[in-house]
Amino acid sequence: MKWAKIERIALLCLLLSQATPTWSQKYRYETGFTLSQHNFCDTIPLLLDNGRLFLTVTIDGKKQKVLLDTGSSQGVIFADRLPEGLTHLGTVLARDGNGHTDSVQVVQMPRFQLGSNTIDGYVATVHKPPVASKNDHFIVGFDLFNSGLSAKIDLQNRRLILTDKPEMFANESGQRLKYKLKWFVPYVIVSPFKRHADETAFDTGYAGLYTMNKEHFDRHAYKSKNVGSQVEAVVQGQSTFSLFGVEQYAEVAFMHLDRLQLADFNLLNVKARTTYGSSKLGCELLNYGAVIILPKRRQIVFQPYNGAESMEANNRLKQMAFVPSNNRPMIGIINPMSEPYKLGFRQGDVVLAIDGKPINSFQAFVDYPFVDGQIYTFSLLSADGQQKQIRSVR
Repeated sequence: MKWAKIERIALLCLLLSQATPTWSQKYRYETGFTLSQHNFCDTIPLLLDNGRLFLTVTIDGKKQKVLLDTGSSQGVIFADRLPEGLTHLGTVLARDGNGHTDSVQVVQMPRFQLGSNTIDGYVATVHKPPVASKNDHFIVGFDLFNSGLSAKIDLQNRRLILTDKPEMFANESGQRLKYKLKWFVPYVIVSPFKRHADETAFDTGYAGLYTMNKEHFDRHAYKSKNVGSQVEAVVQGQSTFSLFGVEQYAEVAFMHLDRLQLADFNLLNVKARTTYGSSKLGCELLNYGAVIILPKRRQIVFQPYNGAESMEANNRLKQMAFVPSNNRPMIGIINPMSEPYKLGFRQGDVVLAIDGKPINSFQAFVDYPFVDGQIYTFSLLSADGQQKQIRSVR
């Protein structure tokens, strides 16, 4: 008997936009933090956890795990994890990866240790605790590099090389992509289809490889039959949620791209899908090569680990996504060509229990202690009010 693999998506992608004056105090975008060292080159260990990059920092003598998120313009800290010594600075209008906006508090973090440097005056915005990231202490955003620091993110060797020497990586080889800042995060041009370009955020807070804005996709599909030949399925649903809400219910395309081109380099056989947020190159890109960030030149340099002009991606794409609906886990989207669909999972199904244990909240679903390879019985309530049970392997 064939068994499906249960997939879960918990995407955290935050883009902070500069606010115009409102009833609340405005706070500007700020990269004026200071470092204790100058003319330095520091090697900092990287941790990969659930498809995202983490660093270890020390605050008040305590080590804390922080997300390195190039898709966030500034630091982010969560309301249930505020350290002592914060300075409140005002408010700012924040925009998440799904286009939702809200006014949030801005604070200055207490000084903390990153590698051999002490960072003082780092600014962060305060958000409600994320459902799927309750163990993250805070986020370090792209302001780390907008301040002028260059870096090499080398996942193969599990290290971040950070330096204030502007020419440290200037002569290294690789595929050079110019970036421009939108909402203070880097956007590069990639090519998902021949003779088509897509403006895409380099976002290590996104655990996948590539997702494409649906409006961009529609423009490409209108111009070329080559696009349609690389679409596996088109469905209605919701696939992502971020700090301010779930993306709109709309049409989503599952794609199998012949190649994804970055400058003169091609990733071959790329699985992707569309989104109503920004197009994104995510953390999974670092499985195929190191990335150098050169803020003075506004360049991102991709260095394929194989040193060649192309590489097989053959990445796995989550075929089924759960999103919160009335605080319950609901299948927001499912590929009708997938094994989970063949077993009977459908868009709109709500998880009531797993192996007879009630799942009373979305958080309970996220926290469920799944074990890879183990078979589970899912009790589901379908969109038309029918109950069903499906056995599936994690």
